[in-house]
Amino acid sequence: MIDHSQAIAECASLGSGYHLITNTEWASLARYIASRASNWSTGTVGSGVLSRGYSAVNTADGFQNTVPASTTGTSNDLYNTGANTVGSSGNFALKRIHNLANGQTIWDFAGNVWERNNATCTKGSGEGYWYDSGGSWREWNNSNLLDYELGAYGSSPLYLSTHSAGMYLGCTTNGNSLLRGGSWANGLGSGPFALTFINAPSHNQTNFGFRCTR
Repeated sequence: MIDHSQAIAECASLGSGYHLITNTEWASLARYIASRASNWSTGTVGSGVLSRGYSAVNTADGFQNTVPASTTGTSNDLYNTGANTVGSSGNFALKRIHNLANGQTIWDFAGNVWERNNATCTKGSGEGYWYDSGGSWREWNNSNLLDYELGAYGSSPLYLSTHSAGMYLGCTTNGNSLLRGGSWANGLGSGPFALTFINAPSHNQTNFGFRCTR
């Protein structure tokens, strides 16, 4: 229930150099995650699916989450194993972690809660302007995203919801704030490249979170 300005302030309060993650940082990390074979279900980059985390919805998964993952679980709660449930093994697409080259893992970069980034949007086409998708999900290969959005902040090479990469839900109103990654019941909309500008900066709700970087 923290809005855009509060998230910025919370990150800054951690000390020198800390800030709310930028869209450039997010896109760079998402592309890095997608470049590592261990983050793909087949062990081969571009083959199979990425993990979209705690994000189940009936149409894709046979069950649907209604609340975020428990904060009282353990480090073995790696998968979304049922409605509002996590466990140590399960469907690779619903795995909550991605692997990094240094042996560390990053949790919930896709799924669980939408994560605030520092950006806001202006509707339009061309460099620096964001497509208004009319409140509907769009795949990253949508022709309206090829002039700016995909190249700047989408996957490279191109991945779609069939890869569990996530989808685009565009800028419905100028000044709306950016969220990425998807949440607990976004299903195939969730993924490392999921992106939405559908809410005003002052809007807050339980499926919004934020990530600080330095």
